[in-house]
Amino acid sequence: MRNSTQAMVDFLRDKYRRNIEMQENIFTAFTDGRIGMELGSSPEARADFARRSLHEAESMLELFETTIVAHLGTAGPMGAIAEQQLRILARPFL
Repeated sequence: MRNSTQAMVDFLRDKYRRNIEMQENIFTAFTDGRIGMELGSSPEARADFARRSLHEAESMLELFETTIVAHLGTAGPMGAIAEQQLRILARPFL
């Protein structure tokens, strides 16, 4: 992998991992009642929302690793598509 490609992978991987950590913290805060009381929803609804947000964050990292990172540097269309997808994901941060 080229240095710029690896830098984008490292940056996005870190971004997705930090998002998972943040969602875990939010989930814990929702479920133990530290936040959300002012939202007027039930504890179960808050926990369900937080759980879905956490699963979404985890899924984004899994999708990134299995459909993009795994194919970077490979020959043929899959490698080219993975490179293009990586650049699209990184574009907002460049």
